This record gives sequence, structure tokens and C-alpha cells, in this order.
Amino acid sequence: MLLLKSETALRLLFRFGALALFLCFRVVSARDDSFSSKEYEGIVAIVNRDVITSSDLKKRLAWTLFSIGENSSSPEAGSRLSREVLREMINEHLKWQCAMKYAPPGGWATDEETEAVFSSIAKRGGLDRESFCKMLKQKNIDKDVLLKQIRVNLAWSAYVSARYGKFINISESEIKRTLADIKEKRNMEFYCVRRMFFPVSDAKNDAAVLSHANNLRQMLAKGTDFGSLAVQFSKSPDAGRGGEIGWIFRGQLSSEEDAKLAGMRVGETAIVRNSRGYAILLLQDKKEAGTAALTTVKVVQVAVPFGESAPAEEELRQLTDYAVNLKRISGDCRELIKNARDSGICAVSEPITIALEAMQPQFRSKIAALRPGCASDPITAPGAVVIFCLLDKKTREIPEPTAAEIKSQKMNERLSVFSDREIRDLRKKSDIKTDEKYRLESNA
Repeated sequence: MLLLKSETALRLLFRFGALALFLCFRVVSARDDSFSSKEYEGIVAIVNRDVITSSDLKKRLAWTLFSIGENSSSPEAGSRLSREVLREMINEHLKWQCAMKYAPPGGWATDEETEAVFSSIAKRGGLDRESFCKMLKQKNIDKDVLLKQIRVNLAWSAYVSARYGKFINISESEIKRTLADIKEKRNMEFYCVRRMFFPVSDAKNDAAVLSHANNLRQMLAKGTDFGSLAVQFSKSPDAGRGGEIGWIFRGQLSSEEDAKLAGMRVGETAIVRNSRGYAILLLQDKKEAGTAALTTVKVVQVAVPFGESAPAEEELRQLTDYAVNLKRISGDCRELIKNARDSGICAVSEPITIALEAMQPQFRSKIAALRPGCASDPITAPGAVVIFCLLDKKTREIPEPTAAEIKSQKMNERLSVFSDREIRDLRKKSDIKTDEKYRLESNA
């Protein structure tokens, strides 16, 4: 008999490739998910009279661990991330203080805008707002922690754009030069890339920033989702998309990153130093010179969860047999999806359109062989036995970026530079005190 809890199934949604844009839903064990490392009560930081308590840190850490797919009951995971999370919290306090100082009468971010982003996060996980809130409550995660993080980021983005956007001039000639350069390099190799970026605002903090990047890369090596880490920690404008850049031609990133990508293998990550700081690159796929076809698929993932730890051979056989039978009794994909939703056992994602090349290799090969309307055979994946239902498949030429896209990319890059400088200056001018336990560099 299969003893599977429906709440564990929720965390399996969007488990593959670029579908984990923000939430990395994974199976969790039935034990208490609250962070269970040694209790440490009191004040952990003071930021210009704003106090960050150990309770604040614990709540934020619980959300961070959940969103990146780490087991929140693991003292090791909590200890490893606590300094990184506290650093982010300090920066957010500085951003909020600065943004509020110059806020217009209506503020930088409305309740409606904040709620819209919150609801979009739930939707990406295949949930409505009410179900998402219920799930967070079941996992002892305070939804206000996420709402506050969203509001701070919205306010800071609006403030930086309002204050510095008027100083940025991206000329038509610059855009035309960039487009011409891309066109010239179109027949070279090009890449499907995810990226995290961490600025080095002061040379004396170079080693600390590199150490931070190395810590995150070690987490990637242990299986942590790239997109979820990017959302939580990256300082790049594309962080909100999980670091997803998509297909790029040479010349769209820095020369240092171009050179590194040329020598990387598909699925490999690398740390690169450029003129502004350190980038972590993930090469999801690459196409040879002259090959410009892109396949997009519309899929639904049906998952039969089995928990965080690998199941015993007999349990795995039972779960696989269940998935095989579910596929057998279903006439087509739509019936399979309905039967899975009615089962009370399976987790079923919403339909998602994604580049086939952006999916994890073990899934990509299975889906590439399917015709629309067909379902894959069951696949054993981390935390579940999964079936992919292919609703549609289209192949088209990879388009060159438009002038508007180039302008937007350059604007975001330059606003990011102003943002980095502003945060650096705020840290230098601010009175920041942290508990010795966390040993944060004063201006890192």
C-alpha cells in the first residue's frame, strides 16, 4: 500500500530544468520541517538602529532553505547559509531605509504590486494564492517574510530606476553596433545559459565575494537548484527569472564569460571574474555553428513522490508499477492528467512551455522522442517517479534579439552598476553591527 501525503506532492511541481524559476518544490520527510539547529536567541545585527533578531533570521532561513530545496531540519544546511542570509537581510534593510527616505507620496511599491508578485510565485508552482499560503503554514514558514522580501526588491528597483535612469543614454548607434556584432557572430557556436552575478564593490572584498561564489557552487554540485539559488542570492537583473538568460550569441556577455563558455561542457558550472565581479555560469546547452533551430515543448509533469531519501528497491518498484498502470489505463495525455489529479497521490504541474534544450538531459532525451499527445514512460528522478505529458512541440529558428531587447538589457546592466555602487556606499556610511558568531565583513 502506498502511504503518500498530498502535502509532500506539492513540492515536486516544476522539479525539472528551467521550470524551477522560483520555487523548487521537492518531497520532504514527514518529520517536523522547522529549523532544528541549536537555538540562538537575541539580536544578531543592528542596521542604523533597525534590529535584526535571531527570530527574524530563523524565519528568513526557513524560507530560503525551502525555496532552494534544502531540508530545513538539517543543522548543517542552516549553519552553512546563515551568514549568507544575514548578509542579504542587512542589504535589504539598507535598501528599504534608503528607498523610504526618497519615497514619493504613493510609495515605491503598492500592496497590489506586492500581492501580484506573491500570487505569480504561487502560480509558477501550480498553486493558487490560498493553497500556497496553506502550504507555507504547514511548513512553518511565515508568508510575511516573503511578502517583505518582495516589497523591498520592488521598492529598490523603482528607486534605482527613478534616481539613475535619467543619466543613462543608450544611443541608436550603440544598439546598431551590438546587433551588427551579434549578426556577424550568428554562425558561431551559441549557448543556452543561466547566470548568477556578484559584484566586487571594493578590491579588499574580492576574496570574500569569491568565497561566497564558491560556497554556492558547492551547493550546486550537491544538487541544489540553480534557479532557486539565483533568486535568493544573485545580484544580476535576471535573478528574478532564476538567472535564466536563454540562448545567447557571443558578444552578449563579457569577453571573459564568452571565453569561459567556449570551453565548457553542457551541464557544467564555472566561476568567472570579469571587470565588475564574479559570475557563476551554467551551460544548459549549446549549438554548433550554423545550427539555429530551437524546439519548444508544452508539457505537464505528473509525479509520484517517494520522499527525500532514496526508496528501497521494493518501494521503488511499487511506485514505478503504479505510474505504469496510471499511464496504461489512461487513453491519452489529458485523461492521464485528470486521473493523476483525481488520485490524491500524484503531484501535477500546470502546463508549461519551455525550450527543450533548457531541460535536464535525462528528461530532454525522453521528451524529444515523443509525439504531441503522448506520455513518456515513468522516469526515476530525485524525490519522485515522473511521467511527462507532451501537449505540443514546435521547432523554429532561434531569433536574433530585437533592438528593444538589446536596449532593455543594456539599461538593466547599467542600472545594476548604479545599484551596486549605491549599496556599497550605503554600507560604508551606515552603522552596522553584527554578532561575532556571524563574522561578516564590514563592507562585503
